[in-house]
Formats: sequence, structure tokens, C-alpha cells
Amino acid sequence: MDVPWGGEANGWVATLKKARAAGLETNLELCSIPAERQATLVRPCLPYLDYLVVNDGEIGAIAGRPTIVEGRTELPACIAAARAVLAAGAMRIVVVHFPGGGVAVERDGPVTVKPSVAVPQDAIAGANGAGDAFAAGFLYGTHEGWSVERSLALAHAAAAASLRGMTTTGTVERWADCLALADRWGWRPTIG
Repeated sequence: MDVPWGGEANGWVATLKKARAAGLETNLELCSIPAERQATLVRPCLPYLDYLVVNDGEIGAIAGRPTIVEGRTELPACIAAARAVLAAGAMRIVVVHFPGGGVAVERDGPVTVKPSVAVPQDAIAGANGAGDAFAAGFLYGTHEGWSVERSLALAHAAAAASLRGMTTTGTVERWADCLALADRWGWRPTIG
């Protein structure tokens, strides 16, 4: 998405303020950029977000702490980073996803951990858009008033469905179909 302010944090903050003033709930979608730049752009936005759904590297960049060690996602580090980011902002919940699972840290609630779908290797065509599908699945479940655990399940199911195609949305189906696909493939072993 092209933004008229060149992508600088002050333009994002102004837009988020307007959205919240209009009664909209806010989330910020991120892309892969250097960690220092990401932190500089995202941190000023935290007071104006209701949700933050990011991957393991992004939460580490925003929090300024390592969450991936020797190529492996460290769940306790992701939880600590999510708590630090939650404390710095207005979000009700911070969700972190990674290939093996996801974790949701609620401001006034528990930490919920959910393993990802056990996608068969021969079903994977590409990962383009899987993180976006995850975020969309989680936000849809939240919008519908689902529990955090069920929203995380849909998030993983939507991401798994997206892995079957090279495009960002071509293989993502209706929510019930995504969950049925996930149930057919099964879930990874418990993480954490």
C-alpha cells in the first residue's frame, strides 16, 4: 500500500489516531525490513493499536530483544517480548506466530499457546502471504467474538491453507473449510 507520507511513523500515528477516534479497532500489518528501522517505525504506533499480530522476528525487533536463537524460535523469549510490547502500548492482545505455532498474550488475561497445523511437505507450494493469512484468521475470529484459542486455531488454519498456493490468497478458503483442512492434516505436537 502506498501511503502519502512516505511510510514514516508520524503519518501512521496520525492515521491510527483518526481511526480510533472514528471508533474503529486498529491493527498494524508489518513487512520484512531491518529490525532497527522496524522498531523506529512501529514503537510510536503502539499507543494507538488495539491488536498487534506479528511474527517472531518482528516482535523481537519491536521489543529490542532476541526471539530467534541459532535459527530457532524461542517461545519464552517471544512471550517476554510480547509482554514488553504490550506494556508499551494500548493493545488488548499481542499475537506472535512462527512456523511451529503461535502465542497470544492478553493484557488482562492469560497467555495462550497453540501449535500450528502439520502441513504435509508435499502440499506446500509457497509461503507468500502465510503471515497475512494468519493475521486475517485471528482478526476474523476476534471480530466474531470467538475465544483466543479458537481464533488462534483459525489463524493457523488460514496460514496452512495459504501454503498450498504461490499467490497470497488463491488457496485460502472460507473459515470453516480452512478449519476442516487443518483438522484433516492435524496439529503439530504441543510447543513450549
